[in-house]
Amino acid sequence: MIIKGEILSHSYQGKGYIVIKNGIIKKVQQDKPKEKGEFIDAGDKLVIPGLIDMHAHFREPGYEHRETIESGSKAAVHGGVTTVAIMPNTSPPLDSIETIEYVKKRAQQVGLIDILPVGAITKKRYGKDLVDFETLAPHVVAFSDDGTTPQSFKVFLKAAQLARVVGKPIADHAEITELSGGSIREGKFSKAYGISGIPDIAESIAVARDVEIARYTGAHIHVQHLSTSASVKILRDAKKRGVPVTAEVTHHHLLFTDEDLRDRSPFKKINPPLPRKEDQEELIKGLLDGTIDIIVTDHAPYSKEEKSTNIEEAPFGISGIETLLSSLFIIAEKYEIPFKVLLEKVTWKPAQLFDLGLKGDIIPGYSGDIVILDPSKTWRVNEENLFSKGKNTPFLNKTLPGVIELTIKNGKIVYRRDSID
Repeated sequence: MIIKGEILSHSYQGKGYIVIKNGIIKKVQQDKPKEKGEFIDAGDKLVIPGLIDMHAHFREPGYEHRETIESGSKAAVHGGVTTVAIMPNTSPPLDSIETIEYVKKRAQQVGLIDILPVGAITKKRYGKDLVDFETLAPHVVAFSDDGTTPQSFKVFLKAAQLARVVGKPIADHAEITELSGGSIREGKFSKAYGISGIPDIAESIAVARDVEIARYTGAHIHVQHLSTSASVKILRDAKKRGVPVTAEVTHHHLLFTDEDLRDRSPFKKINPPLPRKEDQEELIKGLLDGTIDIIVTDHAPYSKEEKSTNIEEAPFGISGIETLLSSLFIIAEKYEIPFKVLLEKVTWKPAQLFDLGLKGDIIPGYSGDIVILDPSKTWRVNEENLFSKGKNTPFLNKTLPGVIELTIKNGKIVYRRDSID
């Protein structure tokens, strides 16, 4: 396969040709190569690495009415995502070799993307008895009780110690549950809208715990979906001191705030809750100064029935894997951030952070995971054109920038919009 277009990646920027053979990028050059094969002329369209989403929920096994590995994979390639880390809050959870191997087998059967299971920290995610870290480590990319975190400091400390021994990060959903209990961020808008609030300290106290345990044990602790300015400041200071902590933020937390819940939409109910404006400003600052390492979706699909209720009763979660790339264009324009800076947060950075090997760049030797998109075009988000079973997105019936024309996985076209010349 030979691709011609406007290439944008960590290692190459400008017009050029990409030669992919046996699923691997063989050449990236300005001049037309001599090799023969399927030729794709992308013209002036952008050619970028396949996106890497290190935080998503595909729900299978156990919650197939919300999403399956197949529907989630189709949604991913529609969104230009070729590698996905899936969280362990399935039923049964990913706390055993048997369940993890089931997920891997299903991913191979579907064959659209690379799926990286995240193993649970505790058995059944109850926060009490630790899983067998040594046995699970070769089969997972990280450990997490995502959706919650062990509330016992002693249990979390032991988990971090074991994670360091096996060389895998802890991806922590930082939340003190006894301080939570609301539906949106606590503040003037929760009061004005009459919606129960979640105080920011429910997150920041847990982040402070993560930092201290990372410092004490030397374990790599990755803090998931940051949402408060206090958390960003705690992590910024920790990184300056050399503590082995990293962090992520979702595109939703960069685009929406608690004020946007004036419509009381359950499609904007997410945990951690949407930030206040001052929190969002600090999240952007943290993203740019390196305090926040990567951008994720926290793709959390739900059935229409589950989300068709009032905001207080609806479950937390936004379906987001298909709107990630479009969101990056909006964030870039809104905050005057070069698109390449944001692109690295969903390609090169996660590959480096989680030691994913030869992914996230367009360079010889790397996986032939490529996305061709047209930034000048727009698309309208509606239930019919979303591949995910979860239609619970705040972008529903909105027009978004950036249309994906082709998604290529290991040199094979896995999604085509049929508009490439």
